[in-house]
Amino acid sequence: MMIFKRSLLFFFLISFFFTSASSQVRTGLDNLVSEKFVQLKGKKIGLICNQTSRTLNGEFAPKLFVKQKSFKLVSLFSPEHGLLGERKAGVPSDSAETFEGVPVYSLYGSNRKPARSMLRGIDALVFDIQDIGVRPYTYLSTMIYAMEAAAENNVQFIVLDRPNPLSGERIEGNILDTSLRSFVGAIPVPYLHGMTLGELAKMAKGEKWFHGAEKLKLTIIRMTGWERSMYWNETGLKWTSPSPNIPTFENAVGCAMFGAIGELGILSVGIGSDKPFLRLGSKLVKPEMLEHVLASSLPHEISAKREDYTVPYGDSTKTFLGMEIELPKDMHKFKLEELYASQFVIMNQLLADTVFARSFKALPASTKKMFEKVTGSKHVFTILQMPKKNDEGFVHWQDEASLFHIAWKDGPVTFRTMRKKYLLYQ
Repeated sequence: MMIFKRSLLFFFLISFFFTSASSQVRTGLDNLVSEKFVQLKGKKIGLICNQTSRTLNGEFAPKLFVKQKSFKLVSLFSPEHGLLGERKAGVPSDSAETFEGVPVYSLYGSNRKPARSMLRGIDALVFDIQDIGVRPYTYLSTMIYAMEAAAENNVQFIVLDRPNPLSGERIEGNILDTSLRSFVGAIPVPYLHGMTLGELAKMAKGEKWFHGAEKLKLTIIRMTGWERSMYWNETGLKWTSPSPNIPTFENAVGCAMFGAIGELGILSVGIGSDKPFLRLGSKLVKPEMLEHVLASSLPHEISAKREDYTVPYGDSTKTFLGMEIELPKDMHKFKLEELYASQFVIMNQLLADTVFARSFKALPASTKKMFEKVTGSKHVFTILQMPKKNDEGFVHWQDEASLFHIAWKDGPVTFRTMRKKYLLYQ
């Protein structure tokens, strides 16, 4: 009996080991390295990358590429925030840089798209950047613009795929109104699209969402071990901050929840604090009202507690009376459509306050236009101008959310069907 029990324990431990090992995701970069860069052999390469371009062991892609003898790294291209991710959001740069003797071209300055002169002598552009699964995040636009440049200049385009941190199933919000196409909305996908950048590259080519798409020679080097149901904290991968305001996976979730209303500037979403996108604060409404609004507006799985916070402001600081958002450990508890829409319910209820509403009405046209570009809709702002109140002055989340779902109607359902033929993972 003792031998039988020991055998059972042995087989359990072996089974557990292999189950755990198989759940480790390997990115496209990891698989490229394990295959000894065979897909790049003999080519002259341009690498679009940033600080997130790392292997499981933390090796930086540009360093790996520079050392290879089977191909030549001709140039590097950096997105918003720069090669090392140190620049603030929205700060363009045209500064001349090099990395270990290799020229670095900025794709967030005068050029958002690689110029013909930048691609001279390049056989293939390799794209390896970690996205956060939100349409306005500019790394997606950088990829699309670079794909168009590659097509126009007969350059192969290779995507080293990485996980969507918000999973491959969460599709929420409206499909981009193409009249609002911009660098914070380059292709007509929902706000939360539930796809990897490799899948979106395949879809953008297949749907001809950029000039010359049919001519592009596209290669996707897939991940292994990733499943559509996985959130980042289930991948076994180490998080590298993709931008200064997304230091952790939780901040990426917060960006999905509050990134759009942060564009309005009348409600702080914690930018500049220790927890960007996981704090909400205001100097216009009383904290008791903000607390009441969050209690009635946030999905049940999320809690919020009173906590004021301070952010840099010019040469000084600014303190907000605020709330700290606490996310559930199990992201699977969130129902679809609850992650994105609650921010508009919060705004709508705060507009019941006279002072807050006055500031909202005084927003300049440029702010409204940027909000429309980020949301990809001309309807959300209009709905916010028509706040509703019940007898207590507030409307509960489940009742009010339908107002904003009108703004994107059947977009997520339509997109889920449309994307099927472009999916690379189950």
